[in-house]
Amino acid sequence: MNDQAPYDFGSQPAALGTKIAEKKAESSALTVGILSLTAIAFGVYWLTAVMLASRYAAGHFGADANFYAVLADLGIHHRAARFHPVTTTLGYAWMKLFLPLAPWLAPATILKAFFAAVGALGVWAAMSIFTVLLPRGYVLLGGALYASSLGVWYFSGIPESKIVTATLSVLYIAAYVRFRQRRSLAAAVMLSVMLALACLNEIVSACLLAVPVVDVLLRQGSDWRRLRWLAAHVPVVLVSWFVLEVFVNGWLIPESKYVEGQSHFNMLLYYIAKNDYGLASLHGFIANWFFFNIVAPTPQALQWAHVGGYFEPTLSAYLASPIALATLLLIAVIAIAGLLLRRGGVDPGPGGQLLLPLAAYGLGRAVFFFIFNPSEPLLFSPAVTIVHWLILLVPYTASRFPAKRALLAALCVLLFATNAGFMLGPGGWSGLWTRLAGA
Repeated sequence: MNDQAPYDFGSQPAALGTKIAEKKAESSALTVGILSLTAIAFGVYWLTAVMLASRYAAGHFGADANFYAVLADLGIHHRAARFHPVTTTLGYAWMKLFLPLAPWLAPATILKAFFAAVGALGVWAAMSIFTVLLPRGYVLLGGALYASSLGVWYFSGIPESKIVTATLSVLYIAAYVRFRQRRSLAAAVMLSVMLALACLNEIVSACLLAVPVVDVLLRQGSDWRRLRWLAAHVPVVLVSWFVLEVFVNGWLIPESKYVEGQSHFNMLLYYIAKNDYGLASLHGFIANWFFFNIVAPTPQALQWAHVGGYFEPTLSAYLASPIALATLLLIAVIAIAGLLLRRGGVDPGPGGQLLLPLAAYGLGRAVFFFIFNPSEPLLFSPAVTIVHWLILLVPYTASRFPAKRALLAALCVLLFATNAGFMLGPGGWSGLWTRLAGA
């Protein structure tokens, strides 16, 4: 239209209506994609659970799968119930609810579905976070990356409290992201409920408080009048600890016969007394916590195979697997692109504003578990997987790097293939082809 032509006011409502319709269609398509990916994750995790059990591979990385496997027969393991009562309670309730399916499904298979469902719920919660902190076109890609991460995938395939801790952590962060957008009493109550459940399942989830505390201090300084909601939120941790140590331990659940298992404090002292904090231990911790948690370095965990199996605790382990090394290098490219190709003057948005609070939570959890148990970091790392992906993806999606989505799609394929190789067992993909050819 030129400057002399009459302005067509009638076209404005039509154009606006078209845009609204397009946004609704995009939103509906995204919702369908999120639900589909969540369902796929559940199916893959459940199938993985059956596969891992069939080859007796449910005890890697120090997992206590036997503590929770008794739930299949409606049994209660006292140590699991004492320190992780949420996992025990939910698993028991699940078995009570679905045990009528026993004529068609083995109880152990029904229990596996519980942990697969918890892992899939975490995938959904991760995408809920991504819808706020990432551009719309990256939500499903981010969800696929989170779902395919080794720690999340593996612990969704075995009976263990760690996937429950991870999912509750993601749900808490998702609740805080929503609360941050629009504060309300209902949102504050939901946030406190999620924190209570996370702490009751694992008291170290108290580290989640770093997210709102650091965020509020960065945005509002020391204006304590605007921090009053935290005064009601922080004590949730103390109440949860009191419930665990006084109500659960010794009342609902008999006190342990072993001193180290009688309280959280006794357990902490027990592990500190026997831990090694040398440079080799630090190297192994970093390799597991930040790298192996995302990408399996080799198709097999051969170290200490007599106690389940661990990866060789060194980053050089990636040199033995070309596909794992390629996956790690692609992640490195994404990290470098986010750091060096930032768009000048672009508002970081809520994602950029939350990076430091999220990093504070991730670092706090890492420091605690290095002190508590530096020899089994992969066991405790799934709860920060969402943090690691956000630290990578928020700067990357805001960068000037070309073909960003294509690169992430390639990473999704590589990450899935790499970690699927570990789930498949001895020899990974090549071992599967060999077994199929032999059959």
